[in-house]
Amino acid sequence: MPEPTITAVLSPSEWRLVQGLRGLPESKLRNRMDEVLEGLLFYVRNPRCEGIGVEGFPCGDPVTTCEECHQIWDLLESIAERVEQS
Repeated sequence: MPEPTITAVLSPSEWRLVQGLRGLPESKLRNRMDEVLEGLLFYVRNPRCEGIGVEGFPCGDPVTTCEECHQIWDLLESIAERVEQS
């Protein structure tokens, strides 16, 4: 059964992301990418460290340390650098 069509207004960067994801061939790697992106989006929407967010108020419930949040930032920076070198 085909998935339902969803109508949405997207920014150019959102559309590029959607196009990139849709352009991946069906594979275990694509499925894993979907899982990782879902997890990353959840993590970014729900930070749980003791630090202060960019808005100037606490990130969330202090369940994890700021170091753990910074590890995610470092990972994203590493990925960005690899993309720039490509």
